[in-house]
Amino acid sequence: MEKIITQLKEWDFLKTLEPEVEGFALTTELMQCDSQYRIFTYHNAERYRSFSVLYDQATKEFLARVVIGLTEICDISFIIADLRGLEQLLKIKMYKTIQELAAFDDNTLCSLFREKKITEWSFGAQLPRQLAGFELYIAPLQPVKALNGSYIIIDYSDFTVDSNLLIYYNIYRDEFFGELRVRRTPKVINTFDSKQLNELEECLKTHLERILTDLRQDLT
Repeated sequence: MEKIITQLKEWDFLKTLEPEVEGFALTTELMQCDSQYRIFTYHNAERYRSFSVLYDQATKEFLARVVIGLTEICDISFIIADLRGLEQLLKIKMYKTIQELAAFDDNTLCSLFREKKITEWSFGAQLPRQLAGFELYIAPLQPVKALNGSYIIIDYSDFTVDSNLLIYYNIYRDEFFGELRVRRTPKVINTFDSKQLNELEECLKTHLERILTDLRQDLT
């Protein structure tokens, strides 16, 4: 790790980074956190989104972490073992990744997701902006790609208590499912398990407000 830290502190590429990209402000960290060494982060505090580059001592690899609300995603396309290769990846991919964090682009949606017509779902466009003190942070009109073929299509969050309700669609299993986070601790629920949009719509009509009300009570 000491050799890597020395290389990073002498890394000229850091001096070329723009101080702000698409509303994301740069913080050069160069600090160790447990087995990882944080290099730099582009962060938009108002939108609860960030892009960070780190070195992981356990795997001996550089990696990028994307944060969208309370969801953290390791972007595997940035994983690489050497600093020179990382620099090339960042030059090619980083700014585009930040642009996608800053503004939704439906061209990033895969064909299997498009076939489900989630972004055209009229009920999804009418979801309440707030329920039980949770705000609609991600809506079906602007889904977010997560891991293993899943997209977040609904996210009701209260960032003050690090808690939310997520509804996913998985393209490989062709199914919708839900997850709660109670003070960042995941809790799987089957309330919203469904195969078709009309089935999910009925689940939401019946259970959405109750689930969020129950979550609010659990937090008090």
